Amino acid sequence: MALNIFGKSSWATKVTSLLVSSEYNQYDSTDYLGAPGQNEWVIAEEDGNVRESIAIQFLSDDNFHTLFKGSDDLIGVTYGKGLVVGPGSLIRPNTTIGNQVYIGANCVIDINCTIGNNVTINDGVIIQSGAVIDEGTNILSGSIIS
Repeated sequence: MALNIFGKSSWATKVTSLLVSSEYNQYDSTDYLGAPGQNEWVIAEEDGNVRESIAIQFLSDDNFHTLFKGSDDLIGVTYGKGLVVGPGSLIRPNTTIGNQVYIGANCVIDINCTIGNNVTINDGVIIQSGAVIDEGTNILSGSIIS
C-alpha cells in the first residue's frame, strides 16, 4: 500500500526513514491535490499544532494511516488518527493517545498514560506509569516524564 506523506521539510526525513521509498510519495500545500485519493495520509511535521492545522485545513476529508514500527502491537491501547511510532518504542496497555501524535524511536510509554492531541515525543523518551501529557506538548529526546 502506498502512502501520501504531507511534508517535505528536513524533519519529514524522520518519518520517511521508517518506509521504503517505493511505499510513499511526498506532498505539501503546493501539490497535495495531485496525490492519489485512495491512499492514506501521514503528516510529517515536527510541531503537533502544525500537524493539526494541516489535518483540518488540507486533509479534513481524507483518511490517516497509523504508521507503527514499535515493539508491541498496540493491544489495549486506545489511539486517535495519525499516530506515528518509531522503531523500538513500547506502548503499554491502558494508555490513551490522541490525534496526530508522533512518538520517536526507542521510547517507553508505561501503563495508564494519557497523551493529548498533537503531541511530539522525540527519541529515547520514557513516560512513567499514569503520566498525563497535555495537548500540543513537545518532549525533548532523552526526557523522563513521571
